Amino acid sequence: MAVEENELDAIASIQDVEAILDKLLLEEEEVDAKLEHLLNANNQPDLTSLTALQSSITIQDQISQLTERIGPAAKTASGLSARVKKLDIEQARVKECLKYVEDVQEFKVHKYSVFIC
Repeated sequence: MAVEENELDAIASIQDVEAILDKLLLEEEEVDAKLEHLLNANNQPDLTSLTALQSSITIQDQISQLTERIGPAAKTASGLSARVKKLDIEQARVKECLKYVEDVQEFKVHKYSVFIC
């Protein structure tokens, strides 16, 4: 509905200027009405989903920061866990070896007691 350049070139009288002015004033009223409608508090969009999205982004940032902080500690804990497992295996082997030594000693005691009798 805007005034086109050929309309401005075709102005020949005051009535033409007044007609274009009326047209522009009508267009201004329509634009003002649209702006008032858009700025009306009842016509504002619901931003709750955007707020939830923003909070989820904040949560993701916090998770990233925690991961960066906890990551080295988790790697250290994993290494310690592996070492403890190795120690457990070695301890089990030592216990098995001690049991074997005890059995051999017991066998020798029984063998000696049988030999004496």
